Amino acid sequence: MEPGEGTTGRAAPPDGAGLPLSYAQQGMWFLERRAGTTRFADPMTFRLVGALDATALRESIEELVRRHEAPRTTFPVVDGRPVQRVAPRVPVPLPLTDLTALPAAEREDAAARFLAEDLRRPFDLAGGPLIRAALLRLAPREHIVRITLHHLVSDAWSWWAVLLRELERLYAARLAGQPSPLPPAPSQYADFVRWQHDWLAGPAYPGHLTYWKRTLADVTPLPPLTLARPAPPGDERPSRTRWLTFPQPLYERLRATARRERVTLFMLLFAAFTRVLRRYVDTDDILVATRGGFRTRAEFEKAVGFFVNLLPVRTRVSEDEDFRELLHQVRRTLLGVYAHRDVPFERLTADLGLRRPGFRPTISVCVSFQTTPEVPPALEGLEVTPVDHDPFSAYPLDLGFYEVEGTLRALLTHRPDQYDDTAAGRLLDDLRQVLDAV
Repeated sequence: MEPGEGTTGRAAPPDGAGLPLSYAQQGMWFLERRAGTTRFADPMTFRLVGALDATALRESIEELVRRHEAPRTTFPVVDGRPVQRVAPRVPVPLPLTDLTALPAAEREDAAARFLAEDLRRPFDLAGGPLIRAALLRLAPREHIVRITLHHLVSDAWSWWAVLLRELERLYAARLAGQPSPLPPAPSQYADFVRWQHDWLAGPAYPGHLTYWKRTLADVTPLPPLTLARPAPPGDERPSRTRWLTFPQPLYERLRATARRERVTLFMLLFAAFTRVLRRYVDTDDILVATRGGFRTRAEFEKAVGFFVNLLPVRTRVSEDEDFRELLHQVRRTLLGVYAHRDVPFERLTADLGLRRPGFRPTISVCVSFQTTPEVPPALEGLEVTPVDHDPFSAYPLDLGFYEVEGTLRALLTHRPDQYDDTAAGRLLDDLRQVLDAV
């Protein structure tokens, strides 16, 4: 199979033509254009300790790009609308920045500055490429590798469940002088785009839209929490993060409570956080969002691309309501939301008359349960550990729950132009108290 050739039997678009964007891509493209900067870089950064074969690593990355169309995609504007085009080949250089000439005490700071500047480098959405890589040498047997995709062509599952797992096998094969051991990719992102547009034009969509019309009738955005402070115009600093690790006894009690009430752990956590939010807003109509995925069909499980969907969740939270009643309301609500999760948020807001160009009008808080297996790649002969970076969130408050190796953690990402560290800490303290009471 030649690079860039389809893998699912579909015909390639004619020369010069382009495919439409998915609805999630449309929303992100407009957000990016409105900001005028790269807000949606999606990097993977790892420290590598051991004997690194940089050539084998570069060739492995290039093979990933050859296998998957998404990293070879660009988004030119044709007749006033963005389209996506797939290049037949995109080389991925792995330039080396050698920091070993610096005093040992200065190398980590130099590496941190390099990575921060790299994160701010813009992508050319129309011309590409939307992938880049860099390698830092801190010592003969210590490196940092950074691979960055634009979020238009990737998501967490693409990285952790597909690309990094394939990178493990490709790197091992390169070290052994063997060709790629991977079969052809079973599907590409363009297959999903076609499926989504066909599904929305089919007979099922009107019924889903009716559900959302009923659910979001007379909806109003969640007002800023009383903890917030005004956001200066144009202030788009990177978000800050704050972790909360739940004590093991509390985690076990929460799991037992969820089983007893016949709800998922996420439903329990979600209900608790809505109770926390109610303390800081003058309304019992709490509208937040959770993240869903479009990988509801098996053929898209190993595809690389942007499959994330935003799902509005509306609950009524009375200050004196029994928590069990709130919990079972959340259960009913989330089950309904999940049953209609294939409707793209961007299409939904347009069809319901909620959309304004360039941003998401109704969502200021996002709560999600991370199920993606975030395991660093096992690269032969190397000890691999992740290197964190300052994220950027489209939402002032973004709370993610993680079950990792038998523990429960919460990560609150907050926009410092609206919620400072004190506010973030207070929200997490309140969440811990509510869950302990539950």
